[in-house]
Amino acid sequence: MMIMGGRFLQLVYALLILLHMQTSVGFNSTTGGENEIRCIESERQALLAFKQSLVDEYGSLSSWGSEEEKKECCKWEGVECSNITGHVIVLTLSVVRGNLNPSLFKLQHLTFLDFSWNDFNLSHIPESIGSLNKLQHLNLRHCNLSGSIPNQLANLTSLQHLDLSHNNFNIKNLEWLSPLSYLQFLDMSEIDLSKVNNYLPEVINKLPHLTILYLYACNLPYILPQSIPMINTSTSLATLDLSFNNLSASTSQWLSKFNKSLVSLYLSDNSFQGLIPENLGHMTYLETLDLSGNQFGGIPKSFGNLCKLRYLALSHNNLVGMLPELISNLSGCLQLSLEELILGENKIKGPLPDMIKNFMSLRQLDFDNNQLNGSLPKSIGLLSKLECRDWIPPFQLDDIKLVLCKLGPKFPRWLKTQINFSYLDISGTGISDNIPKWFWNLSSWAFHVNLSSNDLYGVLPNLSTTKFADSFGLEIDLSKNKLEGPLPIFPVNITLINLSENSFSGSISSLCTITSGNLVFLDVSHNQLSKKLPRCMTRWTSLVVLNLANNHLFGKIPSSIGSLSCLESLGLQNNNFSGEIPWALGSCSALQFLGLNYNSFSGMIPTWIGERLSSLTFLLLRSNNFSGDIPLQLCWLTNIMLLDLSNNNLSRSIPWCIHNLTALAQKENSARDHSFPIRIDADPKNNGRYADKASVMWKGMERDYGNGNLKNLRIIDLSSNKLTGEIPVQISVLFELVQLNLSRNQLAGRIPSDIGQMRQLESLDLSQNQLSGHLPGSMSQLNFLSTLNLSYNNFSGRIPLSTQMQSFNASAFVGNPSLCGLPLTPTCPGDEKSGSEPTDSGGKDNQEDSSEFWKSFKPGMELGAAIGFVGVLAVKLDHPWKHLCFLLFNNMRVRLNNLKDCLYLLGTAVGLVVREHVSRLGRKLKLFEPSVSS
Repeated sequence: MMIMGGRFLQLVYALLILLHMQTSVGFNSTTGGENEIRCIESERQALLAFKQSLVDEYGSLSSWGSEEEKKECCKWEGVECSNITGHVIVLTLSVVRGNLNPSLFKLQHLTFLDFSWNDFNLSHIPESIGSLNKLQHLNLRHCNLSGSIPNQLANLTSLQHLDLSHNNFNIKNLEWLSPLSYLQFLDMSEIDLSKVNNYLPEVINKLPHLTILYLYACNLPYILPQSIPMINTSTSLATLDLSFNNLSASTSQWLSKFNKSLVSLYLSDNSFQGLIPENLGHMTYLETLDLSGNQFGGIPKSFGNLCKLRYLALSHNNLVGMLPELISNLSGCLQLSLEELILGENKIKGPLPDMIKNFMSLRQLDFDNNQLNGSLPKSIGLLSKLECRDWIPPFQLDDIKLVLCKLGPKFPRWLKTQINFSYLDISGTGISDNIPKWFWNLSSWAFHVNLSSNDLYGVLPNLSTTKFADSFGLEIDLSKNKLEGPLPIFPVNITLINLSENSFSGSISSLCTITSGNLVFLDVSHNQLSKKLPRCMTRWTSLVVLNLANNHLFGKIPSSIGSLSCLESLGLQNNNFSGEIPWALGSCSALQFLGLNYNSFSGMIPTWIGERLSSLTFLLLRSNNFSGDIPLQLCWLTNIMLLDLSNNNLSRSIPWCIHNLTALAQKENSARDHSFPIRIDADPKNNGRYADKASVMWKGMERDYGNGNLKNLRIIDLSSNKLTGEIPVQISVLFELVQLNLSRNQLAGRIPSDIGQMRQLESLDLSQNQLSGHLPGSMSQLNFLSTLNLSYNNFSGRIPLSTQMQSFNASAFVGNPSLCGLPLTPTCPGDEKSGSEPTDSGGKDNQEDSSEFWKSFKPGMELGAAIGFVGVLAVKLDHPWKHLCFLLFNNMRVRLNNLKDCLYLLGTAVGLVVREHVSRLGRKLKLFEPSVSS
């Protein structure tokens, strides 16, 4: 055993050494220690030279070369370094314009380069890009680049993701593509490839790992059969988009080589004619096939064998003949899988066939603008999964309010006819689809657009170029969806943006385009945003709500935040912010909600919070690195209702002036929601008001509060610090406090004797301190207490007697060796000798005159507890007699917060009645002998 113990200690010691080495060498670049990796000087100079060739109108690069972080280029906006070597490995830019300076390509350790959605003024890609031979991800989408693709791009043999789409390149050959054998994703959409002609299939065949290929609108000509090389073809291609080109039927011979890999194939809006090629029906792995916008004239019978096909679009073709015959060609295993069948805008005749009932998985069926006749067969009612019904309304709407109506799962196409609306709310309507491009160009009158609480997915376009951009005071709510990609560029005059609870990523620098000063509301919380905060907030002088919570943002809060003089709510919780709270934030004197919890802020809690932010109602600083004492100035926050300073390094005593937090002593609710002229989310209960949201420790569990529930809490949480001294007796006047948590500190002394005055307390946690003395008898008056933890202190004496105190588990009192009484022990020392038991306040050792009276009380108390327990079960079972409890106490002037409190009161009353009857019986039997003086 000693040998094993010795080896165990050696192992622990070795692990500690490794941890020390990791820290001292600086592997973790986010620790902020003195030994962390710093950027390499030559690379810093390359970045600064590159910056000189750019125009940064929106301050996206304001951190590059600033005095504050002049040499720390690894902390600059859009720059990430290896935490081992210090080399720049990630570079992302947004909302800049200028030229691609070749100095950039001195960063030869780059693995990720994303310049999408910038304006490089028709400049060319420098040949020196070939030096970035470690690059794995290159995104130049929508960069306004021109010229030819340099052959040196072939040197980027590590590339896995390449996006050159939506530029003005003049491409004459694709030889540079062939060496990129690790390429998995390639997007060259909207690039003219007409001159590469027959080279395309040959090049694609040489990319064995290519999985996704987008060649949308590339002006591709037809592909001649003789140009198709007879070599082994990639079997990895799963998604292929060749729509909006000039391809013809001969292309299908090349496509047939991917019949065992293709899952999604888009051939819409090409030059196909005649019958659909039979070999397309042999692609047995296809799930999506879009052949719309061609001149196809028939459907091959082989399509019936596409057993995995879920989406088939043949609209806007030249399909002729009778509908029953066309449908019969789809019979087979396809009938079991097909979910969407789009045959609109053709020349199909005849009635709707009864056999359509065989397609039991159909969710969408589109036969519009054909030449059908007859009546609908009754069997169409068997299509139980049918969800999408197309409709062209004969009217134009000004306001469209369809909240919580069932419109999905597809985006309602009838909206395409509405071009004059000013108000649109289709939130919570079950839409699970991409937002179509045509939607953003419907109405230039729209001032409110709400698509929240759906399952919308995909990437948003540049909204500053849409018709919506012409609207004055535009408000957009896309919250609670599945949207992804970078934040879009918004119109300059937008007023409200809610993109919370999506999957947006990258920087928030694109928001710097909002320059009009009209922005009032910005919520991008609960996303995957990263980088530092830009310094362009000086333009948002009208902002009332700023919520960036639950992202991956880091760095210091810029001092420009002080320009937000109208700000009432600031949510930065659950990020990686660091440094001290900037003094400039004190200029935001209208702040009511300040959420900084779960970050890495440090330093002392500023005194100006109490001096300058007198409107604060919610102050959340939980789980940071704050140190020092709790400033007395926090006592000036007379409107505070939730004060959470827990899990920091605060020391010294709790301020004696805590009783000045008068909002915690008054019944009036000082918290107010932030009002806006119209409703901004899908919850009708909000009624045009924004309610702050936060994660709060409530009765030992972390819970999310919002939709107006947060303002109903009155909480002080100072737990998990290093506080010393006594609990101020003045705390007892906070009559409306609902939760008090002072656990895990070094507090000493007694519990204030008047704590029973805090009769609204539902949760009290004083555990793991050094408190001592008797428990005050007034604790028996805490009738609403449902959570109690006094464990691991030095309390002594008897636990006060009350229905509440004895209802807690013994774990609430454990770790106090000198504490006695129920629920810890049946009796206290000395009870057996005197033959007496307590009745109420054990702290004063009050005793009944007779042990028999105590014995008679126990059955009543147990019966009352049993009735209370049965009552709780009745609530769970929704038994009708649960209403009896409230009826019994309806006329009593007793505050009953919930049914549990009511049942406790009922149980206590029954217990007292039983006790009285037993006591009277005892007297009759002369069990109690009166004392006779001599």
